Amino acid sequence: MRSRLPAFESVQGGELALLTLSQLRRLDETLPHLLKSLHQAGVAVVAVAAPSVEALGAEARDFADQMHLPLILLPLNALLEEIEREVITFVVSFRGETERKATEIASQLMQLSLQGAGIQGVCEYLATNRGKWVVIQDADQHVRLQAAPANVSPLALPSPLTDEQLRRQGLVRVVEPIPSSRHEIAGYLSLVGNESDFDYLERIILGQATPIIAIEFARERDRTEVESRYQVEAFTDVIQGHYQQPEEMMARARLLGYDLTTPQAIVVFEISPGEHDFSTSSSYAQWNKRVREELLREWPGCWVQSEARRVIAILPLPPFDDQSETEREHENSLYSRLERVVFRISSQKSNGTMRPTYSCGIGRIAKNLQGLPLSFREAQQALEIGRRLFGEGNLHSFARLGIYRLLFHLNGHSELDDFYYETLGPLLNNDSTYVETLEGFFRCNGNLSEMARTMHFHRNSLLYRLNRIEALLGRSLEDPELRLALQIALKIHHLKKH
Repeated sequence: MRSRLPAFESVQGGELALLTLSQLRRLDETLPHLLKSLHQAGVAVVAVAAPSVEALGAEARDFADQMHLPLILLPLNALLEEIEREVITFVVSFRGETERKATEIASQLMQLSLQGAGIQGVCEYLATNRGKWVVIQDADQHVRLQAAPANVSPLALPSPLTDEQLRRQGLVRVVEPIPSSRHEIAGYLSLVGNESDFDYLERIILGQATPIIAIEFARERDRTEVESRYQVEAFTDVIQGHYQQPEEMMARARLLGYDLTTPQAIVVFEISPGEHDFSTSSSYAQWNKRVREELLREWPGCWVQSEARRVIAILPLPPFDDQSETEREHENSLYSRLERVVFRISSQKSNGTMRPTYSCGIGRIAKNLQGLPLSFREAQQALEIGRRLFGEGNLHSFARLGIYRLLFHLNGHSELDDFYYETLGPLLNNDSTYVETLEGFFRCNGNLSEMARTMHFHRNSLLYRLNRIEALLGRSLEDPELRLALQIALKIHHLKKH
């Protein structure tokens, strides 16, 4: 403090203020008033040379206690200039020693990073060195990684992690943002421990450690992008058959963690083309994530690739013999498991947001790697045919489409149209309701009592209509050739309606 106004040349906050009571009297200033001014200016501590504590005055002591402002009593004959020099020397040497220690730790962290220890190894060293928990959070502040000091259990941390939740456990943290090469925050690095265990060194260490963690983040991102690209290329080669030797392709898949030696089936989940407002930034973007999670839950070893509007999966199945009945059982089991997947997806809470309408195409089971491209094409065809005939929001199995697999690709051909009109033309030209009666006839396998119950017709009325149909066709419905032709024509009729 100077002996003339202004008493302190410049106060920026965080200073130690040195003064004597005699200086205050010469300036006609009181200690309580000065303490209030210094506290408002952000001074950290005030040291006063005075004959006794009582000389400071009760008002000044009460204010310091109330504001948690440290008030130090200095001897009356203390030389403030010498104290100032000692304090400056201490601060400079303390800061220099602290920064030297921080640099040593940062150098060791960098060596670990260069040696390939990864984020986990770097954080474990930092936790052991500082005796505190190290926590890595992503940009949304969700806990991504935790490293505990040696012989200490990890913390049960909520996600996202907040200071308030740590205080409830009697803990505090210092935290620094992790920079990104894209001028964004990639995440957060925290040291967590008891409040009394922290000092100035922790903050400096974090400041030097975050660039190292940022490098590890970038390496991990680059590694993930390369692995993802390799995954996509391998997956595409499998489902399209772009490989020379099956053994080499299976070896590639095995390196990625997938076993293609057992029977597999391919399914394609795809959002309806009518969902024009689909956006990767909207709630629809979570759709493929939910589908992926549920598929992996039902088939932990499945191979899934996600795109913006569709999810393709190779589903592993247990080996089975060559009996057609056994294969049908596996096809039915596959269909039932996919029904459960779809049910769980639709049962998940949507948080008030709309879900996209989607369908699923299921290819037939491929008994080996070479059969997977055919299963993929069948899944796509099942999706296309099923949507056309039965609408969106359903499972469409190629194995269950029956004769529609043939008729769908013949639709529009003159031979198919000629057959259709030659077979059903007499009924269509007379009364279209006869077609509905004929459909009911085949649906009930010719059982008139069952027809009458399901179609709400009197038995005699049905007999009349069936006799009329036979008259129009000029042949008996007992003729097996006519029955086959009529059933095929009715399938074409259903196809043409859609």
